Amino acid sequence: MTPRVPNIPRMAERKVNIWFAMALGWLVPGLGHFYARRQLHGLFYFVMIAGLYGAGMIVSDGTSINATDHFWYFLCQLMAGPASIVIDYLRHPEGIYLGESISVMAHQTGTVYAAVAGVLNLIVICELYRRHVHPLEPGPSDTMRADAITGKEAA
Repeated sequence: MTPRVPNIPRMAERKVNIWFAMALGWLVPGLGHFYARRQLHGLFYFVMIAGLYGAGMIVSDGTSINATDHFWYFLCQLMAGPASIVIDYLRHPEGIYLGESISVMAHQTGTVYAAVAGVLNLIVICELYRRHVHPLEPGPSDTMRADAITGKEAA
């Protein structure tokens, strides 16, 4: 007897433009998943990535985004969306005075939080693409589905 394939909606069958979805996912984390009709995933990713990015901004008192002093971190933060460009542009031109207005540890912690949010958004965008190309293969969110792991329908 042939194992029953679970009824998983395919993004390809929904006529989703994956490149547009990926661009939306970069503009606003999770928006690409909303476009691909995966609203719960999109909401989860938005809350997690925006929360982590916002936490980095709060912990560092707004000093974590700095393309001049932290170029490599800024490239990671840039993956979280164009907000990094806007924040860096609006940053005070004289820079930051660590130790006077904010502790070095708080600044570094916020910088890493925002960079991790950017890398996480890149992973989310890659997962969106993988889900589009291989809709029936189990992904990270399917690890608890018995039928996806064993190929057998649960009783």
